[in-house]
Amino acid sequence: MNAPKTILTLLVSALAITACGDGSSEKKAATQVAAKVNGGEVSVHQINFVLQHTPSIPADQVDRARRQVLEGLIDQELAVQQAVEAKLDRTPNVMQMLEASRREVLARAYLEQAGGGGVKPAAAEIRAYYNDHPDLFAKRKVYRLEEINFAGTPELVGRVKEQLARGKTSAEVLAALRADNVVVSGGVTVKAAEQISLDALPRLATAKEGQPQVFEDAGKAAIVTVLATKSDPMEESKALSYIENYLGNKQKSERATEAMKQLRAKAKIEYAGDFAGSKPAAPVAEKAAPTASEAVINKGVAGLK
Repeated sequence: MNAPKTILTLLVSALAITACGDGSSEKKAATQVAAKVNGGEVSVHQINFVLQHTPSIPADQVDRARRQVLEGLIDQELAVQQAVEAKLDRTPNVMQMLEASRREVLARAYLEQAGGGGVKPAAAEIRAYYNDHPDLFAKRKVYRLEEINFAGTPELVGRVKEQLARGKTSAEVLAALRADNVVVSGGVTVKAAEQISLDALPRLATAKEGQPQVFEDAGKAAIVTVLATKSDPMEESKALSYIENYLGNKQKSERATEAMKQLRAKAKIEYAGDFAGSKPAAPVAEKAAPTASEAVINKGVAGLK
């Protein structure tokens, strides 16, 4: 278990959440004390909060993890005390971050509440998803890919497609892009089916090895070549729990999205200043298509569009 890195990340998140209060270590809820730090305290409640958000700690490492969390919280408390003493909590930048954290937590809490209360996916629905997505399960593969990513205008993407259609190799197209001072990135990667977007997976599953394909989305483009594949199917019995989790989360997301649409429909929203006369735009965080990992295993691995 890579506990120190994981726990450090969670402690930073915990600081952002607990900072949504007034910043005073003297106004914590009365809980069992795990450590006294100068005039402040670290509680068992704080330790448990961090552990609850730590993925799958083995039973034989729980005590060690609790100790690591406690030491991290002591460091955090010391830093908070120094920040308050230096009146950093009153500086405009910190006050903005505290308020932003507070608003983010409250908004997330509402959306989680709005998305709750759904019906558990039926067994027939779960099995249907398995049968409808063979590229993820019964015919699952691991892909060795060459990816060349670039910012693609319609004209540039059209030119790249035309070059590939004339038999140019991806290496030749890459050289031409660089000659035109186009910023490119990427390389050779290995990805399982669930790490590829649901939009791109069917095309890659049927692609010929060595044949470049162009994928594009919202100003971004990629030349992707399947170099090799390895069959690695996932049995239905193993996949069912993943699918049930995905379908449940999908329902929650849809309910939360619908709740937000209803709030917007009822609200009086007036755009001002530079935004006067604007029409509502799609939220920046809204994704057009989830990766298969987000859809099934929820690893949050970014895939191709």
